[in-house]
Amino acid sequence: MKKRINHSLNDFCKALKRHDRFLLSCHVAPEGDAIGSMLAMASLLKRLGKKITLVCDDVFPARLPCLSSKGWNQPHQIKKSAKTFEALLTTDCPNLGRTGHVSRLISQDTVIFNIDHHISNNYFGHYNYVCPDRGATGEVVYDIYEHLKMPLTREDAKNLYVAISTDTGSFKYSTTTVHSHRVAEKLISTGIDIEKINEQIYATYSLNKMQLYSRLLGRVKTSFGGRVAWGEMRQSDLKKSGATYEDTEGFIDFLRYMKEVKIVFFMSEMNPHQVKVSFRCKEHYDVNKIATHFGGGGHRKASGCIIDKPLKIAEKMILAYIQKERHFK
Repeated sequence: MKKRINHSLNDFCKALKRHDRFLLSCHVAPEGDAIGSMLAMASLLKRLGKKITLVCDDVFPARLPCLSSKGWNQPHQIKKSAKTFEALLTTDCPNLGRTGHVSRLISQDTVIFNIDHHISNNYFGHYNYVCPDRGATGEVVYDIYEHLKMPLTREDAKNLYVAISTDTGSFKYSTTTVHSHRVAEKLISTGIDIEKINEQIYATYSLNKMQLYSRLLGRVKTSFGGRVAWGEMRQSDLKKSGATYEDTEGFIDFLRYMKEVKIVFFMSEMNPHQVKVSFRCKEHYDVNKIATHFGGGGHRKASGCIIDKPLKIAEKMILAYIQKERHFK
C-alpha cells in the first residue's frame, strides 16, 4: 500500500483512466448515498469504456425502489478470480473493512480507489478522493463527472439526487451546503421526477414497519436530564411485527426530533452477542468520536459502529462513555 494521502481531483481522475476492469463496492448495510454514488460511478466508468462489476455484502435494499438493482451481486455470486479485477473502487467507505467480505475478492495487486466524504476516512486506497466538506459522497461523485466533462443522463441524476438527498436529511442537516443545493439544481434540471423519488424514499411505510415502530417507541429511554435518548430493537421485535432489519432505517430520526435531546443512539440486535449502533446529535456535539471509540466512524453528527456485546452491556458501555466524554450532569 502506498503512503496514505488524499489526491487531487485531477490526479485521481487520471489514475481512473489507466485501468480497465473495475470491481465497484460500498459499505455493508448500504443506504442511499453509498448505492446512488456507486451506481453513478458505474455509469461513468462504462462510458469511459471500462468493464465493471457491482458487489456488496448485503442484498439490494427494498426501501430504495427508485434505484436500479440491475447487476447487483453479493460476494458469493462473484465467480471470477480476483485477478480479473485490476481495481476496486469504493464509495462512501471510511475504511476497507466496511466493505465486509468484499475485501476477500481482491489481491495485493489490486489497485484501490477510495471516494468518500467521511471525516473518519483513513485513506486506505492507492488513490483517495475524500472531501469531508461535502454533504454526501454523491456530491464528490458529481465533482468527478464535472471534472471529466461527462454529461449527466437522467438516470445518473436520479442516482446522485437520491445519494445527496438521503445523506443530508432532505437538505435539512447542517452538513448541507451551498454546493449541495447547486448540485441538486443541476440534477433536477435534467428532468428527474423528484416528487416520485421522494415519495418512494420517505413516504412508503408497510403495516409491518408501523407495527415495529410502535414496539420500539414504547421502549425509548432518556438520561442526563433528557439530553440523551436511545432505543433498542431486539430480534424478537422482528418476529412479532413481521418486519425486517431494513425497516428500522429512519427510526433514529424519531429520537432526534425530541425537543430536549442532544445525543441519540439506536441499537439493533444482530445476534445475542452483537449490536449495530447508529448515533445522531444536535448543536456542537460530535458523535463521530463516540462511534470511533467503539471501532466505527462516520460524521460529526451522524455515525455508527458494531459492538460485539449483548444489548444491555452495549447500552451500559455507550452511556458510560458519553458520561465520561460529554460531562453531562
